[in-house]
Amino acid sequence: MAVTKNKTCSTNLDSFFTEIIVDPRGNSITDINAGLDTLFKQYNEEEVNYVEDQRYLVREYEEGYPELVAKNSLLGDTGYWWWFLLINRLDDPFVDIKKHWAYSILNSQTVSDFIESANKSVEAKSTQRIGTVIELN
Repeated sequence: MAVTKNKTCSTNLDSFFTEIIVDPRGNSITDINAGLDTLFKQYNEEEVNYVEDQRYLVREYEEGYPELVAKNSLLGDTGYWWWFLLINRLDDPFVDIKKHWAYSILNSQTVSDFIESANKSVEAKSTQRIGTVIELN
């Protein structure tokens, strides 16, 4: 399989990133950690039975760097680092991503399908929704 390089990862994750926090300067910002926590909970609640598209062997220089694995694998874009962690159920990339270990990779269409389904599920549970598109880069 050929790896597509330099594509833009633009995934609509708006249902997950609705919590706002105030930084020390008084600026309102999206709470990324709460959003990722919500995304992981949604993933764990579903019966996820995906078939991997690629087994990816981590090279020495990729150890601890999920964005490099995402870029160099079938995903082909650093913006899918979170999907790589999610599918492989990795909590701490600095410890869990090891050289010479093989990890599961699923294609970007599977990502889109999961996000679309999860957005609908989260939206059904909540009446509040911020309608934004987050571009991962």
